[in-house]
Amino acid sequence: MSLRFLTIALLCFIGSNVNAQIKPTSGQYTTQDGYYTVTINFTDKELTLIEPNSTSIYYKLEGNVFQFIQPTDKADYRIEVMSPTTIQIFKYGANSSRYTLTLNSKDATASNDQYKTYFALAEKYRAKMLSDKKDAQLWSLCADAAMARSGMNQEGFKEYATKVALSIKLIAINKTKCPCEDAIPVDIWNGAK
Repeated sequence: MSLRFLTIALLCFIGSNVNAQIKPTSGQYTTQDGYYTVTINFTDKELTLIEPNSTSIYYKLEGNVFQFIQPTDKADYRIEVMSPTTIQIFKYGANSSRYTLTLNSKDATASNDQYKTYFALAEKYRAKMLSDKKDAQLWSLCADAAMARSGMNQEGFKEYATKVALSIKLIAINKTKCPCEDAIPVDIWNGAK
């Protein structure tokens, strides 16, 4: 009986050890629809999640689960490493679903230089929102397009930018020319109908 118990305990220990040994790959991770892209850097004890407007450090709990407590509202966010190239993000204790993100191939998302360029462009349009209040909504939409272009893959960005272009066309006086061609390419603007 004790040999059987020892065997079961050993199998459980091996099983939990195998589960704890997933070594994730640092890089850019994106949802399947391309709408959400983040950069993740892993170490043995922590995971750094870099979003366009914030950076959060998740600390290892157990196995393949990392935790971040939001300082303002004490919300408990978790990331579970499912494989070396797949993670799931979820809010602990909530009945919300998990969001699966996978590691991008090198050409699937914007490069670091592209990220910096379009992030700066988004900031430029945000500044215009404050300096040109009568057109604040227009500049807000341009900022959204630039921010999306900084981190989305091409397919996700095209779909998102088309929606933004349609919204701009609803409020723009001149609907034939995009007011922010540096954020929304001409072909996407012209194709938005």
